[in-house]
Amino acid sequence: MPLVTRVADHARWDDLLELFGPSGGTRGCWCMARRLPATTVAKNGNAENRAALHELVQAGDRVGLIGYVEDHPAAWCAVAPRPEYYAIMHSRTLPIDDPDDTSIWAINCLFVKTGYRGQGLTLPMIEAAVDYAANAGARIIEAYPVKTLPGDPGRGVLSTFLAAGFTPYAENRTTAKRNIVVRRSL
Repeated sequence: MPLVTRVADHARWDDLLELFGPSGGTRGCWCMARRLPATTVAKNGNAENRAALHELVQAGDRVGLIGYVEDHPAAWCAVAPRPEYYAIMHSRTLPIDDPDDTSIWAINCLFVKTGYRGQGLTLPMIEAAVDYAANAGARIIEAYPVKTLPGDPGRGVLSTFLAAGFTPYAENRTTAKRNIVVRRSL
């Protein structure tokens, strides 16, 4: 399925609303789950998380890419400099080196709207995120996919990242988690 990606900006806010729908994507987080402390995201709820994302978009912050199929918003990839993700930077299970290095970017979330799932949109979204980060001056891009399903598919699946040229970098520090850190040099 042909996919066109665009940077999520204030002119595309309505497309984000259409993409995430009233539920706010997954569990009402509006892709704030790793940008803010978990307690804040839970306390905020759907409306305040939506407002927090809206504030970032209106400010021109880098929040991610929207994927379009036939001019309809179909997929999302949150990608930004890694220090912008509070939960990643303060993780007790992810090995974080060079915490202040803004040239290390992170793919934090992948979301495909119902009706477009299973149509091969995740890989081109990852590839677009790599290009976006590289063009913004990133030297490394990393992600935290699940190694196997079941797991949190919003982080992506390892095999898709390997197909996009990422390589394993580190394991999650807990055996209960199925996530792995993958990286790609740019």
